Amino acid sequence: TKHRTRFLRLLSKSLVGNTMLPAYVIASFCKRLCRLALAGPPSGGLFALALTSNLLRKHGECACLIHRSGNAEDGLMEDVFVEDVDDLAQTRALESSLWELSALEKHYHPAISALAKSCGTEDDKTAMYDIEDFMAHTYKSLFDQERKRIEASGKGGKKSKVALTFQQPNDLF
Repeated sequence: TKHRTRFLRLLSKSLVGNTMLPAYVIASFCKRLCRLALAGPPSGGLFALALTSNLLRKHGECACLIHRSGNAEDGLMEDVFVEDVDDLAQTRALESSLWELSALEKHYHPAISALAKSCGTEDDKTAMYDIEDFMAHTYKSLFDQERKRIEASGKGGKKSKVALTFQQPNDLF
């Protein structure tokens, strides 16, 4: 965590700042970033999604990752991405799809869900995400941000209610 911000800044600058990178490199990084967003904390997921969105907009040849669909019968497709190799040319990322975005659309954190839904749907007029805004997030900052949002929505006299399901037990066993 000590060098996290510096590493993320260098990663962002090296990927977004270089327009001469081959499409398979960008596609491989997008796939790996989205997979990390699935398994990582929400703060890392927000950064990964913002960077993926910027990469997809900057490199239009990777749009096939979002628009690729499954077969006609059941809509499913096999993910051909190979993540165990070190050579990015052999990951087969361009033949795959970003199914991880569909999974992230159902994430428990509302910010990640919203960012995943918008990823890949932006047009050329939409400004790129400022990656600096996503680097410093922690659990505490995300919690405070959500708490302030809920408090602000409650000032209008209407408080948002949390849905709970509870059945009172009749006995111990």
